[in-house]
Amino acid sequence: MNKQTISQDQLIVLFFVYLTGSVIVNLPGPLIGFAHNGVWISLLLSGTVAMIQLLLVLYLDKEYPGQSFSEYSQAVLGTWPTIVIVIPFISLLFEMSTDIVHEVGKYANSSLMRQTPQYIFDIFIFTTVAITVRAGIEVMSRMFTILIFIMMLFIVLTLLFSIPNYHTEFLFPILPDGIKPVLHGAYLSYGFTHAEPVLLALLLPFVRRPTRNLHKKLVIVFGISIILLIAVAIATILVFGPLAGERKYSMVEVARMIDLQPIQRVEFIVGIALIVGSYMKACITIFILNQLVVRICKLKDEKVFILPLTFINMISAFLLQRSEAKLSEHITVILPIWKLTGFTIPLLLVVAIHLLKKMLGLQKTPTK
Repeated sequence: MNKQTISQDQLIVLFFVYLTGSVIVNLPGPLIGFAHNGVWISLLLSGTVAMIQLLLVLYLDKEYPGQSFSEYSQAVLGTWPTIVIVIPFISLLFEMSTDIVHEVGKYANSSLMRQTPQYIFDIFIFTTVAITVRAGIEVMSRMFTILIFIMMLFIVLTLLFSIPNYHTEFLFPILPDGIKPVLHGAYLSYGFTHAEPVLLALLLPFVRRPTRNLHKKLVIVFGISIILLIAVAIATILVFGPLAGERKYSMVEVARMIDLQPIQRVEFIVGIALIVGSYMKACITIFILNQLVVRICKLKDEKVFILPLTFINMISAFLLQRSEAKLSEHITVILPIWKLTGFTIPLLLVVAIHLLKKMLGLQKTPTK
């Protein structure tokens, strides 16, 4: 089977989709609940940590051009140590894809079609995701370019139309309870989204080589995604003030407050943007999960595991029943630790061993 390739611009689109996706609608509300008015500081702190991880991924891509994380991990650590560090990696991808679809299904069930059982939404979304992933990364990148443009247009228009509802006095004081809530917010945002740049390492092998300024563009796009998250979080505070942390789907709630004749009921458009963003992120997550399994098993057919993996995720979504208290504990405590051990530590380990072998003259890197 011929391996599909994408241009560097298409990779940038996929990376931006993954960084924003559903996060731009889902994250600000819960994050404000912890960090309060210092939410932008939390995002800058977690964004800085994520930027360091991104730079490490790009360094490894420079050292091992055209290879994925699993491939150069085997070159650096060996086969069995790689399998050991990949197990939590795979478990996290399962958890993430299940959570993404489950949450968007819960939103559709609670806000749009309350009489429809949630499993109907889960089945529909997972089926669509499986079909999309089987179409390949090239089709995904082309389609997502249009969808992310429309989604960002909705978000930007919502921010602009909400200007009459902004109250600048809500932005102060910035640190009413000191620095601890800000650090807690940074920990939350790290676990929610900013521990994930390592996943880029499984998309980089699909880029046509040689690339021109790709690494620089990826860093710029990452910076833009942080600015967008900060803008959405600040807009939520400007509209709701002390109540901003109680708004779960913050951009949907901000859109609900828009009352510019004849523009009304904008929240349904933002709700559609949430569903589309979650769908795109779920597609990329399952694509990465499939690629990791295929490369570890060294299979020639890259599509053989797509349907089984999606089916397992769908069954997990059916069985996933968390109360609000359990969900809060999962997001604020378990998920950051899980991503630290599953994403960050393996990346740091591979980089450290690679540098050590390079210093000792034991590591042979591919010819660039």
